[in-house]
Amino acid sequence: MPANQTLIKNGLFLFILSLLFTSNSIAAANPSIEAPDVLLQKATVKMLRSINNHRSEIKQSPQKLNSLVEEIILPHLDFISASKMVMGKYWRRAEKSQKIKFIRQFRLLLLRFYSSALSEYLNGHDKNLREDLIRYFPINLKEGETSLTVRAEVQPDKGEAIPIRYRMHLTKKGWKIFDVSVEGISMITTYKNNFATQFKTQGIDALIASLEEKNKQMVADNNK
Repeated sequence: MPANQTLIKNGLFLFILSLLFTSNSIAAANPSIEAPDVLLQKATVKMLRSINNHRSEIKQSPQKLNSLVEEIILPHLDFISASKMVMGKYWRRAEKSQKIKFIRQFRLLLLRFYSSALSEYLNGHDKNLREDLIRYFPINLKEGETSLTVRAEVQPDKGEAIPIRYRMHLTKKGWKIFDVSVEGISMITTYKNNFATQFKTQGIDALIASLEEKNKQMVADNNK
């Protein structure tokens, strides 16, 4: 696997773990909107219980883990904003149908990466997932604030802590994550750089077709 793809996979792997082990660290400024900490804490509890309760099913079928990730994790990600940032100037040039296709394939790509990374982690850990893997730094959510960065650290069993930065913003559907950085490496920036050459030399349709082929291959690999 190329170095940049390894970075992406590692980054998403830590991202999914950090989402699973979120702690209460953000104060709500608007009580009518569910605060980021409450939102993620609910996802944390639900995901932990689901994985621990369905461990045997997950081992037998990767599709079970895919369904859990799609049900519990993906609703907290803003794929439209992430897609806009990844496409950059090509988003403005794309037709509506191309934008829809790109968002769909990009979403599937992230789903497969998340599921594969989490599956890899679970295969090496038979015990129930730890709840103290992540340490979060306090953040005060100010009144009227619509975007923020949440700082955290992964606390592995061995080695140094790994810094993580979430970028979140307030949408009509509540707080959503649109980017995450692991050890200073941004998921959005990494994907944008990876796709830039294809956008320039092959065009939007060719890149979408390439993503579709990769997603099909990932599905085939998971079903082996």
